Amino acid sequence: MKKILFISLALVLFTACKDKVFHEHMANVPIYEDFETFRSSIAFESSRDIEKQTGIYAWNQYLFVVEENEGIHFINNTNPSSPQKIGFLNVRGCTGLAIKNDRLYVNNLIDIAVVDVSNINQPTVISRLESVFPQNYPTGDNNYAYKQPDPEKGVVIGWEVQQVKEEVSQVNNYYSFEAMDALVSNQSIATGGSTNASVSGSITKFAVINDYLYIMNNRDLVPINISDPMNLVSSAPIRIWMNVETLFPHDDKLYMGTTTGMMIYATTTPTAPNHLGTMFHATACDPVVVQGDYAYVTVRTGTTCMGDLNQLDVVNISNPSNPTVQATFQMTNPHGLGVKDDVLYICDGSDGLKVFDNTNPLDAGNQLISNFTSIQAIDIIPLGDLAIVLTTDGVYQYDCSDVQNIQYLSKIQ
Repeated sequence: MKKILFISLALVLFTACKDKVFHEHMANVPIYEDFETFRSSIAFESSRDIEKQTGIYAWNQYLFVVEENEGIHFINNTNPSSPQKIGFLNVRGCTGLAIKNDRLYVNNLIDIAVVDVSNINQPTVISRLESVFPQNYPTGDNNYAYKQPDPEKGVVIGWEVQQVKEEVSQVNNYYSFEAMDALVSNQSIATGGSTNASVSGSITKFAVINDYLYIMNNRDLVPINISDPMNLVSSAPIRIWMNVETLFPHDDKLYMGTTTGMMIYATTTPTAPNHLGTMFHATACDPVVVQGDYAYVTVRTGTTCMGDLNQLDVVNISNPSNPTVQATFQMTNPHGLGVKDDVLYICDGSDGLKVFDNTNPLDAGNQLISNFTSIQAIDIIPLGDLAIVLTTDGVYQYDCSDVQNIQYLSKIQ
């Protein structure tokens, strides 16, 4: 042992005698904003064109369209044939929202902000839960590593690719793209089990059940008590052992779409949801919706989804501890989906919106009613007699009061 210590000490002394070694390389360098400025930056502005629609939400007679990392378009949808834009809520790092009892909850990079929307024309920030996501960062240029941020300098609001020169000993202060991908914010919100609450599409990472907002943050499920909007309280995060992509609330349960299957968690104890059961599938992207004793799961390939499956799985969830696939139907490249009564809607990517008769869930994929091939459908909200469809070029609305004769109503862009 003494010999080993001596050799180690000799190596340290020898190294110290040499000149410092520097490494030059290109990297994403953080752009900071002080906390006070950041937390006063949310503003309601004039309406604008929708450029990068990533999420749709409905509440009362209003629609909300999220532009990832930019903010939220407010739209009056009293007349779905002629929706009217109200304004744009500028929210850095926004990826989703939920509304309950006139309070809009939105992720604002590292915080959750609470916005009073009782006057839809003058939304006002009334409180926030600070630093609930301390490592949520905007995306930069993924061709380069990311320099590790210094939280003492403020909030990271962006990145600038620069050539940096540092001692070799400091090179470890960088994230690779793969590591950073787990930290950048990528969230949206769904609601269930709540009155006077918003509804969303199926591609979501937030969910509301009663007085709790559940957030998937990387691999942690974070419960937040929203019973008092002026004083949000977060509980200890629950570590999830699979890569969760979407959340769907139904009754008192959370259905998680993951890259390798569907998981079910009970929220009987709201602060500590517990795992009930899992249905596994090959690696692929996996949104999920639920109605009655069945969960409907779309599985698809894609740049980030990997795998070679493009299908709809119908899963029996009557025993949540043992969810079982009972029917599978081939699709083109299914994304979001929705179910309402006897109608199942599948956003089948480049193959458009598909509408199926869901009278018999185990045969639904064989019962095509309509196929709108002129749109590239991403997600959908079936709401009353409406189908509100998020596409690559805007938000389309259809009258589905007669499902055998669905009528186009409007396009928002």
